[in-house]
Amino acid sequence: MKLRTAVLSILLSAALPLQAADITLDATQIQRLGIRDAQLQAAKDARAAAWSARVVASPDAEWVVTAPSGGVVVRVPVVEGQQVAAGTVLAELRSAELPEMGAALTQAKAAADLARTHRDRDRALHAEGLIAERRLRESEAAALQAEAALGAAQSRLRLLGVSASDASAGRVQVRAQAAATVLERMALPGQRLNEADPLLRLADARKLMLELNLPVLHAETVREGDLLALDGMDAKARVTQIGWGASDATQTVRIRAELPAGKAGLRPGQWVKARRSVPAGNAWTIPASALSHHSGRNWVFARTASGYRAVEVTVLAQDATAATVSGALDATAPVAVGGVAALKAVWLGHGGE
Repeated sequence: MKLRTAVLSILLSAALPLQAADITLDATQIQRLGIRDAQLQAAKDARAAAWSARVVASPDAEWVVTAPSGGVVVRVPVVEGQQVAAGTVLAELRSAELPEMGAALTQAKAAADLARTHRDRDRALHAEGLIAERRLRESEAAALQAEAALGAAQSRLRLLGVSASDASAGRVQVRAQAAATVLERMALPGQRLNEADPLLRLADARKLMLELNLPVLHAETVREGDLLALDGMDAKARVTQIGWGASDATQTVRIRAELPAGKAGLRPGQWVKARRSVPAGNAWTIPASALSHHSGRNWVFARTASGYRAVEVTVLAQDATAATVSGALDATAPVAVGGVAALKAVWLGHGGE
């Protein structure tokens, strides 16, 4: 152990002035550190391992339609998976609260009309000098209050999406505010609802994402911005979010990737196979022991004339004995497959990333 520590100390001090990714070692030092090399082999299948991914709506493209008032659901004339246009009737309710709102609107209109008539009359009388200015100001204030009350009554019904005639009949027709896809019916005919209870879940089908739950080991190889190709499709999704924590039950990390806008042929809830995109002719098969991990990235140590160079690679597929990687490797340069831990210690000792 003392000899090994001494050798490492000598190597570290000798390597300090060099570039971050270079490690200068002679044949004797390589032998003492137990470093063994193996030749690179071009991967027979350059494709990354397939991952199961679920198509989901983007977080900003999904919303819930709620009951604008308490009442009983009369009908829900749409089904899950249906494409609806803006203005389509999604549900109809009967509400005992609406006739009172309709009556309040009618009363507010009558009061506003009367207040405006009194104001206009007092303006004419004041212009002729027949009434005091104070009385005119009182008429104008009363007209403003009546118009404000009318505006509030109209706004209440407008927010509910109910016309005055529908309010009088106690009927609410809930309409789609924008083109969307029905994801879920959350209420059924005959069901009694309170205000703001959910009716349907909708999504904009033009804004979709892939959602993957990858084992921790695989998730460590994924980077934001990576492209994922979908089997049987020309679409590619770009990784936009990598979960921070792992699931206690499954030890997986959730990853989300954004699909191109308006991509046809994909539906929320659909399962697809996704693979990391790999440039042609740039995949290699190496022993799993050649891989080294640092700062959330994967590295191999390629042989150079003066020692070794740390090269970052992307792991495409991996099992207990071998890994398929892509990166700036040279087919003629062997990589270290033994003594990798010692090489990593030397490399990090002189500031490698």
